[in-house]
Amino acid sequence: MPHLASPKVILYFLFLAVLDGSVMPAFQIHSVYPSFLYLFICYAAFEWGAPKTVHVAFWVGILRDLLGGGLIGLEATLLVALALALDFLVQKMERELPGIYFLMTFLFVFCAGALRLLVSCSGELPASLIGGHLGMIAMTALYTSALLPVFNFITNRWLGRASTRQYELFR
Repeated sequence: MPHLASPKVILYFLFLAVLDGSVMPAFQIHSVYPSFLYLFICYAAFEWGAPKTVHVAFWVGILRDLLGGGLIGLEATLLVALALALDFLVQKMERELPGIYFLMTFLFVFCAGALRLLVSCSGELPASLIGGHLGMIAMTALYTSALLPVFNFITNRWLGRASTRQYELFR
């Protein structure tokens, strides 16, 4: 498990930020494109645990706040809260269920987008348009979740596979 301040992790984080900001919009389907930074938060929750997940979520949120032009700290707060919830669910879930990582990633990205929509556009968006925006958020979550196996493979290659967690039974 690498340190978050290691050059490898920082370089990978910056690489993902460049991909999200410049390359991924070229791969959009009906104005929907995936977010590798959200996948990085999910990867941290699945592989590294709570303290590192919160740090990754905070830095992803700050970066997205700075690049998005919104209220500084808003998305960072939302992502940290969702990362705590995600880590709690990851600790409680059965890891052998097929598709559980896909489902958790989908729910994380969907909740992040829906909460951001709710907080940033509360009262300004007509009710007739909310369904369309939620549909786009759901498609973004689906598109992002579909890339999870490829993302995990590349990230494991770059950062190294985290050691498998061993649980001891008490006598």
